[in-house]
Amino acid sequence: MKTHIMLAAAAVCAAGCIQVKTESEIKPIHITMDVNLKVDKDLDKAFADEDQQKPKGNYKAVKEMVDRKAAGFTNRAMLEERTGATDDDRILIAEENAKRMKRFSEIAKSNGTTLETVQKRYAAKIREKIPAGSWYQDDAGKWQQKK
Repeated sequence: MKTHIMLAAAAVCAAGCIQVKTESEIKPIHITMDVNLKVDKDLDKAFADEDQQKPKGNYKAVKEMVDRKAAGFTNRAMLEERTGATDDDRILIAEENAKRMKRFSEIAKSNGTTLETVQKRYAAKIREKIPAGSWYQDDAGKWQQKK
């Protein structure tokens, strides 16, 4: 019996002296650039003409039409006729929307994102820069004038 007690005590002492060594591997974290930043940069380049103080060509006509409140911007950054739009306004809206769709599609493709994502990003940019009183559609689809 003494032998069993001594063996048990030796086992307990030996167990208390066991060392466990753990190692953890630190793996590098790969940070990918946010696609939205690239999309914003491409949108800024594609629509640089609109950002000028005195836009030229169709941009001037679009600005005048928006200022007359004959058109507003949808939540997909497209022009949509409002009350008072003329036939010429409708033609301009169709031409401008076709150009926008082409640019948006190119940006979406080059960034590996959806057309909808690109359009929503640009719609948000438009809402920031349009003058007070301009019509725009919020994200929920409700039309309102900028205050």
